[in-house]
Amino acid sequence: MPLIYIVDDEENMCRALKISLEIDGFNVLDFTDAPAALEFMKNNPDKLPDIVVSDLKMPEMGGIEFLIELKKIDCTIPFIIMTAYATIKNAVSAIKEGAFDYILKPFEPNELKLLIKKAISENDFSKNNEIRQDNTNIEFIGESEAIKSVLEKVASVAFSRTTVLITGESGTGKELIAKLIHQKSERKKKPFVKINCAAIPENLLESELFGHKKGSFTGALTDKIGKFEAADTGTIFLDEIGDMSLSLQVKLLRVLQERQIEKIGDNKLITIDVRIIAATNQDLQKLITEGNFREDLYYRLNVFPIKLPPLRQRREDIMPLTEFFVNKFNLEFNKNVVSINNNLKDFLLKYNFSGNIRELSNIIERAMILARGTELNLSHIDKDDPLLKAIMSEAKNEGIIENNKIINILEGQNGNLTEAELGEGLISLEQIERQRIIDILKTTGWHRGKAAEILKIDRSTLYRMMKKYNIEYEA
Repeated sequence: MPLIYIVDDEENMCRALKISLEIDGFNVLDFTDAPAALEFMKNNPDKLPDIVVSDLKMPEMGGIEFLIELKKIDCTIPFIIMTAYATIKNAVSAIKEGAFDYILKPFEPNELKLLIKKAISENDFSKNNEIRQDNTNIEFIGESEAIKSVLEKVASVAFSRTTVLITGESGTGKELIAKLIHQKSERKKKPFVKINCAAIPENLLESELFGHKKGSFTGALTDKIGKFEAADTGTIFLDEIGDMSLSLQVKLLRVLQERQIEKIGDNKLITIDVRIIAATNQDLQKLITEGNFREDLYYRLNVFPIKLPPLRQRREDIMPLTEFFVNKFNLEFNKNVVSINNNLKDFLLKYNFSGNIRELSNIIERAMILARGTELNLSHIDKDDPLLKAIMSEAKNEGIIENNKIINILEGQNGNLTEAELGEGLISLEQIERQRIIDILKTTGWHRGKAAEILKIDRSTLYRMMKKYNIEYEA
């Protein structure tokens, strides 16, 4: 079972969490101060934790400082901050330093357990999938002229070593296109290595990219191979490249120019043969104007640009994608759905999909869970789930819905509709708000920062709303 470190200056808190987690089978070590935990790690490298749960405010060393020191030992260990409501702002600072998440005191033990399981699961998935020889057949679904043009570009560029820059909104499939380029290239049996430049703190990203030598900085207990070296002879995918700091942009530019890397603490140059694919959902030219992205790096990356259009601009792809997800969830949930009712088709074809393909997938997944027969229709949207009403109301307000029967079904205005069509009728605004938050969290993979951005609220407001509506993390 995973090893968990609990670090809190309140001994009773440590003891209570230790007992609670051990009941669930976790191995737990508890410490009443951060320096003791760090010292134990340094003296026992075979007992490094799978996850650390730490209080934010501690007298000798606070949680943020503890996190920074922990990352010097092993930057892959997930870190959860426990904090009181009054110190949420500091907890957000911890997120920026690389903490996985934070949890507000007081909390229920099960809430922490769910968060721990999610952190461990995501960390294991990342480790198992970041470097692999992936021979899985990758398919990009789409029949629109826009997607045909994208796929033609993929086919044209795949067999070269040309650097590719993929742009587009979140959820449009940028990583899938990068994998497709790799799969169609002569490097398809070589490593495909992904790194998210926005997910790793600036002071650790250089080591992740280029590696380091033992002893090159405090906590560098062993030599580390960076992502570029691991991707040698294969492909490296630099996701969210627009979030890279200017200082690292200079070093990346040098790699692009010279095809050589230099580990931290080593003056030896290592020649690499790596295909570079970068992606961003940001406007890099705007960042250049603002002084946040180097123009020379932009031109080095933008050798072969591929722009992915949002789903709302290629509505002819909505039904092929829907059918793809229906088939996928048929297998996953052991269902036998073979047709999609016209009322659901009408809704899907007119909805705006701010979350793009990822949002469509979530909608179909929920519907498939409720489907009992061979047909999928609007009644399979959870009757206690106000999402459909909320987003249809939004679509109606924006003037993109013309089918009054669908509106009547959703708003419960037609007394002649069947029970299946009518659903539960009207719902409260609070229900709509709660479900909208849950849907956005699912769309972003429960990434609170991205969810808050989509909802156009700050992170602390999101946490207050999650607490108000009793929204719990889903492992």
